[in-house]
Amino acid sequence: MKVKVIGEIQEKGSEFKVRRMTYKGVIVNYPTGTGLNNYDYKDVELIAEGEIDEFIISNREFLKIKLNRGISVFFYKALKDSLEEEIDEDLGSFNLLRDRYIVNKRGIWNKELICVINDKFPVKVRASGQNFKRDGYSLEVNTIEFNAFLESSEIEINKINKEIKGKEKLLADYKKAINDIGKLDVDTSKQLIQ
Repeated sequence: MKVKVIGEIQEKGSEFKVRRMTYKGVIVNYPTGTGLNNYDYKDVELIAEGEIDEFIISNREFLKIKLNRGISVFFYKALKDSLEEEIDEDLGSFNLLRDRYIVNKRGIWNKELICVINDKFPVKVRASGQNFKRDGYSLEVNTIEFNAFLESSEIEINKINKEIKGKEKLLADYKKAINDIGKLDVDTSKQLIQ
């Protein structure tokens, strides 16, 4: 895939080869070998060079799913097809809530996804495949009963809130340490650094 810079920035009109894409932006290779650059999607026009490129351009929300080394982007297409088959309608919106990944020693990966499809279908997906294969995925898609979804969501929300509180405490500790050290005189600060 390539991108053409369309935003009002220095490289406007230039085309670059895509190195990597995320849900928020695209990372390109500079042809002169001077490294990588990040662009927001609003600043570039994506140019497909194949069928899977066209799929990703029109289904960018799947980029929220992390593909670890060895999982092909063709997984996105297989997942979309399986989701549409389960809900028996076209996929409109995709809200990823959980993405877990495990790989075993034989190169088989497993993924567990929890997502909400079309703002009304909570779905659990269990997927597995062989590293570096473009097909042969095993996908099990199940709609989650509403009460079970609410219960598991409450558990996840509590877990996330607990993590946030722990991080806020750590931030407060760092700020206190910086303030305390800043109050010391210069000679004492030098001794602490050595």
